[in-house]
Amino acid sequence: MIGRVLGIDYGSRRVGISLSDPLRIIASGAGVIQNTPSLVNHLARIVDDQHVVLIVVGMPYAPDGGTGKKGEEVLRFIQRLESVVTIPVATWDESFTTVDAGAAIRKAGMKKKQRRQKGVLDEMAARLMLQEYLDVHEGK
Repeated sequence: MIGRVLGIDYGSRRVGISLSDPLRIIASGAGVIQNTPSLVNHLARIVDDQHVVLIVVGMPYAPDGGTGKKGEEVLRFIQRLESVVTIPVATWDESFTTVDAGAAIRKAGMKKKQRRQKGVLDEMAARLMLQEYLDVHEGK
């Protein structure tokens, strides 16, 4: 299937965003959005502007496999998002993406001051989560 995929790393304060290329091969960071009441409307504009055909939201599963308190918050966010978009919204396990994002940022040689900038980790987590999703769903 062809068309961009929007990756979302939902956070209570900030939301990391990533986008795939139209062929769904590579995920790229697309910034960070503050989590405000207008968040879902902002995301709906991105969906329209970027011709997104699928949204993938990182789901923070609890160690026992359940959703937990944070997962319930993400599910409520997904319900709000689905009320303003007409494309499918899927979830993907993001249990370790923030840890992996921190390691990737350090490995890339980003200076400590840059790593402390709010949102750098959120955007990288969204990119890694979406890339994993794309790799598993290659050609689908």
